[in-house]
Amino acid sequence: VSLVILQSFAICWLFQPSHGFHVALPTTSRVNVEILHPAFRHRQHALPPRQQQLVPTSSIKLSSSSNDEDESSDNTIDPKTKEEIRNIANYLAKQTVESLLSPSEARAISNELLFDNESSSTIFNDKSYQQYVKYWQKVERRLREENQRTPADILGKELTDRILSSIRGDDTNKKSGSGSSYDAQTVRTFLESDAVNSLFTQLLYDAIFEFTTKFDILGNAISNLPLLGPVRNQVLKESKRNMDRTLGPLLQRFLSGYTRVAIRQAVDFVVSEENASAFGKANARLVEYLLQKRTVADWIPEEKVLVEWREEVWAYLVGLEEGGGGGESSVKVKEDQKKIVEQSIEWAMDLVGDRCLEDAGVDVNEILDASPTLERSLGSFWQRCQDASIGR
Repeated sequence: VSLVILQSFAICWLFQPSHGFHVALPTTSRVNVEILHPAFRHRQHALPPRQQQLVPTSSIKLSSSSNDEDESSDNTIDPKTKEEIRNIANYLAKQTVESLLSPSEARAISNELLFDNESSSTIFNDKSYQQYVKYWQKVERRLREENQRTPADILGKELTDRILSSIRGDDTNKKSGSGSSYDAQTVRTFLESDAVNSLFTQLLYDAIFEFTTKFDILGNAISNLPLLGPVRNQVLKESKRNMDRTLGPLLQRFLSGYTRVAIRQAVDFVVSEENASAFGKANARLVEYLLQKRTVADWIPEEKVLVEWREEVWAYLVGLEEGGGGGESSVKVKEDQKKIVEQSIEWAMDLVGDRCLEDAGVDVNEILDASPTLERSLGSFWQRCQDASIGR
């Protein structure tokens, strides 16, 4: 009897409401199990079902309702924030580029950041260089890992087919019956270069020499002379040597002049509409090989070359401020670079300075209506900006 009384006291002490805990009941709602009393933590899985049902309902915390409330709060945006986001988006969509940043302000900013700073650079310093190298190497590693995908895989089949069709001139063929021809001056400038001229001269010279050797013109001529075998062979050998010594330079000079005539004929052949389709197909085959047969990693030069490119780019950017050295040449280089930057700003402002987002047919309200996630993200960003502005 005393043992039963002690067990009853122990059970009442463990299950009193002041030591509330959570158990999973056989219901449709999700319930978290959380034993709050330290002495009971090792016994939470040992209780029989009957004792679990004796737990007071006031000590059970359901999490399903709180989770639903969190999910619903994540999927909504505060009406005030929503109105502010819409007002800002509509205001920016109506503003031209010049109203937000005038050409004079753009030039002043570039001069202050790049050219008028006589002390240490505010942009191209040691810290920015370290970040520059870090992300350059990160991009390089990522590109080198693309050893399975080709540029065509990235562009997609439809876009790749459109590119190849445009190079072949398929659309032009359907409209006019022939492919698009090349610009005559561009082709002439390329073919009349010294490198191409030397190539054509060497090819023609090798072809003539191969012809005379293969058909043995001198040997056939000497074989008709009344000479003995050893004498004949010596005469043939010396004749070929003298011909190459005397005729070679003459032939080279002749071919050098002739190739210029041949190149002019080649230009007419290339730019003619009759041959445009054939050259378009040849170009398409080359581009198709580059896009579909070579992976992205194959396009990446070796690491030594990329390092040289990286340092050249950084040196140019730093040179915008330093001017490439010292002395009068440095001042001249800096002025030239300043002129290039100002001309680029003027060109960009002439192109889009008087344009706004609405001129492109973009309705920000329709975009925000179509993407509630975008609107919530902007609202969250705007809220964080407001909190940061007051130091929260």
